[in-house]
Amino acid sequence: MGMKIKKRTASDFLALALYAFAGFGLEIVLSMLLPTVLGVKSSDYTTFHHVTHWVLTCLLWGSMTAFLLHFSKKKYDLNLMGQRDSISSKRWVVSIGIAVIAIVITTIVCKGFKPVIEYKALITSIFQNIYYLFESALILLTIAFGQKFGDMITKKENLPWGGLVLALTWGLVHILLQDFNTGLYTVLMSILYGTVYIVLNRNTKYAYAFIAVMFIL
Repeated sequence: MGMKIKKRTASDFLALALYAFAGFGLEIVLSMLLPTVLGVKSSDYTTFHHVTHWVLTCLLWGSMTAFLLHFSKKKYDLNLMGQRDSISSKRWVVSIGIAVIAIVITTIVCKGFKPVIEYKALITSIFQNIYYLFESALILLTIAFGQKFGDMITKKENLPWGGLVLALTWGLVHILLQDFNTGLYTVLMSILYGTVYIVLNRNTKYAYAFIAVMFIL
């Protein structure tokens, strides 16, 4: 017997957005446990240890992403993977422009092209970028669920509510985990990610591709 579809409320989608945000926290738990399991301090990690950390994090994030996609579809009849609205040429141009702005901002903040600055070795770069792809999936889900929440409580569907939810969660937490400047940068990027999601007509697949590129570059 299938899961009964629940009447949808704004709070339901806010809860889903917060669950997606909580998914990021799985890496924090892993980071606390893994040094003990591996028998080495995180500051002494070798390439093997870093890759192990990234692979395990991807498994956790991937599981959370798959669960939330399945749960939101069965419980609330929200099929994010089925959203394939057509996109006009103007929207493509605007989306590309937003992506360029994001990449320029990242380049300025990193004081160089991010992939080049972060590059250490080929194997490290490959697994780090795979890790970024899984992180981008949770970013997208936080935005998508947050957008549904904002749409339902305001009825103003052209504003990036999902980006704001991401900024107030994933963005601001960087202030606590890193520093104020990093947090401010992440908040700004969150708004840009949320904006490109709106401009691309909430087309999940295209939005994911853009967000991933903006995040990696």
